Amino acid sequence: MSVTAAAQVIHGLTGPAVEGVLFERYWPSIAQVLLRQGFSWSALTELAAMETRDDSVIETKLGELHGQIDRYLRGAPRLDSWDVVAGTYGRAWRMDLIDPISAMWRMDNLWWRIRKLDRKDRGGLLVIWAGIGVKEQDDGTLPSQAVDMLGVDVLSEADLLIPPGAVDYELCKAVREALDANGY
Repeated sequence: MSVTAAAQVIHGLTGPAVEGVLFERYWPSIAQVLLRQGFSWSALTELAAMETRDDSVIETKLGELHGQIDRYLRGAPRLDSWDVVAGTYGRAWRMDLIDPISAMWRMDNLWWRIRKLDRKDRGGLLVIWAGIGVKEQDDGTLPSQAVDMLGVDVLSEADLLIPPGAVDYELCKAVREALDANGY
């Protein structure tokens, strides 16, 4: 796993644009995965030790973690938060953590969060909108295999939005569980 690429992904997932997309109460378990993988930001250590169910406390710590990762990344490019969210669907599909049709239905649930955002030149938002379009075709008029293949196309594109080696199976599974807990 690439340390910088993983930091870019976590930075994107902790950004204010996607606050609340991952169920906050899952962040301590995500932080524990990252600690096992050798990351050591102080906010990450504190987050991993949290037993609180108070989302505002977790959100405050996520803000600190975002800032620490931002300083760590220095001149490295930042990933758009929605690219990371969409990319996580693609990577989870590649790792057999979600099937194409389920991913399209989960992307559709993001509609309320993205409906007013400008999609211009934002790959992640365009991929999510494509997933929403595929979900709309899962109405019984097309064979499920055809809808599945359309989903594979969307997820293949989504997977390209995050760097290779950015997330391993354990981290992807933890992030997927946090998304799933919020219906995404």
